[in-house]
Formats: sequence, C-alpha cells, structure tokens
Amino acid sequence: MTEQSDRGRETLIRLEQALDRLIEGKPLNTKSDGRISLKRINDEAGLSSGGIYYYSEFVKIANQRIQLLKQSLAVGKSKKSKQAESKLREQRDKEKELKERYRTQRDQIKAFSDQVVAHNAQLEFTLFEALEKVSLLEQQLEIYKVSPITGKKV
Repeated sequence: MTEQSDRGRETLIRLEQALDRLIEGKPLNTKSDGRISLKRINDEAGLSSGGIYYYSEFVKIANQRIQLLKQSLAVGKSKKSKQAESKLREQRDKEKELKERYRTQRDQIKAFSDQVVAHNAQLEFTLFEALEKVSLLEQQLEIYKVSPITGKKV
C-alpha cells in the first residue's frame, strides 16, 4: 500500500510540475501555444489518458488556477485593448486635425489662384485696350502727313 501511495505522490508531483511548466509557458511534452487545460496537464505530466481524474483534489486546484490565469490574461488583454483603443483615437484625432489643416490650406491656395487668374484677366483686358488706343492713334497719324525736318522730301 505504501508503494501505491508513493507512486501517487510522485504522480501528483509530476502533475504539479506539469501545471507549473504550462503556466510558465515552458512545456516539455506538449506544444508551447499558451493554452492550458486538464488534458494538456495530463499530457505534459506523461500520464495515460484520463489519469489526472484520479486526483480529484488536484483537478479542483488546477481548474481554479486555470480560471485565475484566464481572468488575469483577460484583464491584461483588456488593458492592452484600452491602450490600443486610446492610441487609435489619438491617431484619428491627429488625422482629423491634419485633414482640417489641409482643407484650410487648399481653400487659401484656391482663393489665391482665383485672385491671380482674375488679375491676369484684368491685365490682359487693359493691354487689349491699350493696343486698341495705339492702333487708333496710328490710324490718326496716318491721316496727317509728316515731313522730316531735314528738308528732304519723303
């Protein structure tokens, strides 16, 4: 009977060590993907299928530790998601500010461009009027015959 109880203690120690390795993320006999379950503990301890269920006290303790771990991970994820959400909001607000600044710059450049076009059109019209006046003056001067002062006839 002592041999069975010694074997039982050894198995219990193997289960506890397996649980600790899984929690630390350093399993030896299973994948290191962060998942923890009773089956994983059983497989990590190297027990036959369902061997863990012979240790009901350990099963209760293991379930409690798994739940605590899941809750702490959920809290950690919640904090991370809140931080990520905060960063996203900050980035969104910055983008809104940049868009508003770019819109203002665009509107100012458009207004300036419209002024330049209007001023250019005014200058062209003034030049056109001046050319018309010069043309009229040339026509009026052609009416008058002007002779040079040198005395030679043209």
